[in-house]
Amino acid sequence: MKRFIRRKFEAWLILVAAKILVVRNVHRSPVVSRRDNNKMYGMAEELEDIAERISNQYQ
Repeated sequence: MKRFIRRKFEAWLILVAAKILVVRNVHRSPVVSRRDNNKMYGMAEELEDIAERISNQYQ
């Protein structure tokens, strides 16, 4: 049970990081280049995939 809770919590933290990157992408700051902005969006997608794998015990 403890591993289940830890796994879900870690996946949730990764999803929070992904959401921060997506929100940053939507409200583009003048100090962030378009290239970096696009990379952050891609990172958010990768983090969401990682969180899903962690949550499902890499099955």
